[in-house]
Order: sequence, then C-alpha cells, then structure tokens
Amino acid sequence: MDGIQDVFPYTVFTVFGIPIQDVVVHTWIIMAVLVSLAFVAGRNLRKRPTRWQAALEMGYEYIVNLINQRVGRHIDGLFELLTTLMLFVLVANLLGLIPVLRAPTRSLNTTAALSIVSFLAAQYFGVQERGAVRYARSFIEPLGCMLPLNILGQVSRTVAMALRLFGNVVAGEIVGEVMFRLLPLLAPIPFNLLGSITGVLQALVFTFLTVVFIADAVGKEEEEEVGTLESEEEPMR
Repeated sequence: MDGIQDVFPYTVFTVFGIPIQDVVVHTWIIMAVLVSLAFVAGRNLRKRPTRWQAALEMGYEYIVNLINQRVGRHIDGLFELLTTLMLFVLVANLLGLIPVLRAPTRSLNTTAALSIVSFLAAQYFGVQERGAVRYARSFIEPLGCMLPLNILGQVSRTVAMALRLFGNVVAGEIVGEVMFRLLPLLAPIPFNLLGSITGVLQALVFTFLTVVFIADAVGKEEEEEVGTLESEEEPMR
C-alpha cells in the first residue's frame, strides 16, 4: 500500500481539527452531484427524450432487464439500490479523469464500503423475501457441515468484489501515469478514452455481481412457491 500511495499520494484536509482524505471529499461531491441531477432529471422528463434522457432510459432498461433475468420478479427497493450503486461507482470511476480530482474508488476503503453495502443488501433481501428462518436454513443446505463453507463464501466474495474494483481502478491509473510520463503529449487522449471505457465496465460488473448475490439470497420464484404450497398442505395432513 505504501508503494501505491507514493505514486498516487492522498491529500489530507483538516476540518475542525479532523483529518479528512481527498477521496472522502470527492465522495461528498459525487453524492451532491447525483442528488442534484436526480432532482433536475425527475422534473424535466419528456415524452420525446433528449439525448440525456435517452442515456438515462438505457440505464433504466439495463437494470430492469438484469433484475428480470437474474431475480425473475419485482422486489421493492431493489431497483433503487442497484441504480444508486451503478451511478455512484460509474461517476466515482470517471472522476479521476478530471484534472485535480481523484477517483474515490482508488481507495480500498471506498471499494470495501461498497462491497459491504452489496453484502448487507443480499442479507436484507434474503430475509425479506424468504423469511429469517428459511433464509438461515439455506446456510446449512444440503448438510449442516456446509455452514462454515457458506459463511466463508459470503465473506470471500465480498472481499473479492472490493479488491477487484480497487485493483482495476488503481491498475488503470498506474498504467496511465506511466504512459503519460513516457509520452506526455500523446498518451492522455487514448488513455482517457480507455479509462472511460474501463470505468463504465467496472460499474456494470459491480452492479451485475450485486444482482447475482441478491438473486442467490432471495432464491428462485419457483422455490418460494413450493415452500408456500408445503406450508399450506401441512395443516391438512
């Protein structure tokens, strides 16, 4: 970590005697920008969409299709969560392309926090859709000895998400920095384009993985129906 910070040092601001890293300040900027854009976009929707609205509708369709394909049903709050995650990761990845500003996702603290949100969301929706008892029972299926492995799997994939996002963002910045020092006049344009594509892809991948984990937690719709039928048949027996 010291080597990375030597290449990309953090700037620390002091607010009321409290040290705050620049990535935290830039995270606040992203939050303020997203809230403002959401407010403005919500009040200026048109039947004949502008280019800006068309781009938003493409993102909307991507998330809706992702939910339909992986989860198979509507779940309250899921669309809002995924939209917020995708937009935040996307803007956070692209922020580093602006001079003076830094991508918050270049900090392992940020990517770890995002991964923890994804992990907690999976647990929340799993309990909400299947009930606490049935969801807890899924950790010991098909055998009770699977409990440690299932818990380890939940933790390891959360860590992997954080490291994957962090590693890709930092690797892109390191390559861009090296090429900029070698070719200061020619490197910025192609590597800014490459950085933009990478930032978009990483946002889509992070959103996709979150949907996969939530779909695994809530179970398939068929399983829910079978569980309901079994519970209705037990009193009849």
